[in-house]
Amino acid sequence: MFRQTTNIAEPSGRCTAGARALLYLAVLATAGLALTPWAAHGKPPNILFILTDNQAASLLGSYGNPDIRTPNIDRLAREGARFSRAYAVNGMCSPTRATLMTGLMPSQHGIHNWLDDAMLEQWPADWSAIAEFRTLPLTLKNRGYRTALIGKWHLGQPWKPSIGYQHWVTFKDGHTVDFWDNTVIDNARTYRVNDQHIVDFFTEKAVEYIEAQDGEEPFYLQLNYDGPYLNPPTNLGPARNRFYRDYAGREFKSFPRVAFNRNLTEQLLYPDRYAVTPFLLQKFREALEMHNDPATMANVASQNTLVDDGVGKVLAALKRKRLDHNTLVIFSSDQGNFYGQHGLWQHTVVTAPSNLHETAMNIPLILRHPGRIEPGRVLAELIGQYDIPVTLLDYLGIDDASFSGSPGRSFSALLHGEPAPWTDKVFFEQEETRGIRTRRFSYWKRLETTGEPELYDMDTDPGQTRNVYGDAAYADAGARMDKELDAFFRQYSDRQYDLWRGGTAKGSVIRPQVFRRIYGPDWAPETKMLPPFQE
Repeated sequence: MFRQTTNIAEPSGRCTAGARALLYLAVLATAGLALTPWAAHGKPPNILFILTDNQAASLLGSYGNPDIRTPNIDRLAREGARFSRAYAVNGMCSPTRATLMTGLMPSQHGIHNWLDDAMLEQWPADWSAIAEFRTLPLTLKNRGYRTALIGKWHLGQPWKPSIGYQHWVTFKDGHTVDFWDNTVIDNARTYRVNDQHIVDFFTEKAVEYIEAQDGEEPFYLQLNYDGPYLNPPTNLGPARNRFYRDYAGREFKSFPRVAFNRNLTEQLLYPDRYAVTPFLLQKFREALEMHNDPATMANVASQNTLVDDGVGKVLAALKRKRLDHNTLVIFSSDQGNFYGQHGLWQHTVVTAPSNLHETAMNIPLILRHPGRIEPGRVLAELIGQYDIPVTLLDYLGIDDASFSGSPGRSFSALLHGEPAPWTDKVFFEQEETRGIRTRRFSYWKRLETTGEPELYDMDTDPGQTRNVYGDAAYADAGARMDKELDAFFRQYSDRQYDLWRGGTAKGSVIRPQVFRRIYGPDWAPETKMLPPFQE
């Protein structure tokens, strides 16, 4: 397939702009691939997809946070379209990243939990967790895009480019234990970075990549920041970054001061009953140390501002190269983390059963494309992460490829201010817990024997403090949403990976004992090489 390394040269050996455009069109036509509306004129848009780690929408100024400075992301929102109701498909990073690449639910692509770094040496040497599916980078590469991943990978072995990426700068781990000491894979080189915050390192690499572009051939850059993160040990107590002193000693109105979550206390008292592993016990201890701790709050705030600073530098590089007007910038997060809400810190899996509270599931989603997307728009339609890759293909006019089996819907028309039929509901799942979110309600259902349903009226109780499931006044709403939830997963799940029908998971789940109790002692996650997707 087309790799953009051929030159049509002048006598001096330099490739002219016109020749590059002709070459781009000729190769696409030879490959039998459809030209996008922009490609027909020789200038398809670049794509810069900035994905942060564990960043709830509520941590950003443009989403109403009064405490944390995020001026560059806020400016991006003013210059583009901001979705106020975008939702992660899962509360963990590997499943959500897989969905953003494939348009599939966890019960379709098979990743239900973060891929445990401790198992790295047990995985096949070249294992990529989603290589058997169509992915966004592979689809774009096959249609003439230069493709690059800079930042966190966490979808299998990190040692060489995967799923259609050509340029590859990542680091070994998925769970960050140190922002300042990491093993980096920089294309064909592996080396240590121990004198620089990893967010700053990825910013520099993204700026270098943008500055190397000639503006003639389109690029797709996936910039996966490993920040702000919000997990211990990196976010526990004082931080080592240049913005921490700006926040140390301050009061934070946006950080709740509430009692430690009772469910976690119960798990500490009765670990056998709740299938608590030593890993989870460590997380509970760390959460206790983080809870209501002013230094931890300042740490979290500073890491968000550090990420924002990186976003500003990358956007400035686009402008210096005069690429900003022909680049679609997407800003989002894999999922949110708790920072005191409901007496919780860290992820949705720390409670037993898992939860799907708004703080963790509501993510930022901002898109900017000067001249194409009207600036300053705030859209309230409910968007699921599975909608994003589908939308990108539609936005680019790519009609010869689709994410087979995806529940995704294109919201491209909404970006252009055009009327579009839209069903305001999204779906998410966290192993034994599945949920549906509508404009008014958030409903969660549990796998049989693992817990009771929960229903929240978001109009009267946006903080989700009162479970109204079982209340007679909400009986019809609960029954209706229960049916919709079951129907959705009947359509959008693969029995092989459907944990509610005896299926397995790739890599790991947070409490494997729960599924062994239901399906028998032989039940286990599995990791195997599958034939890669090919067009």
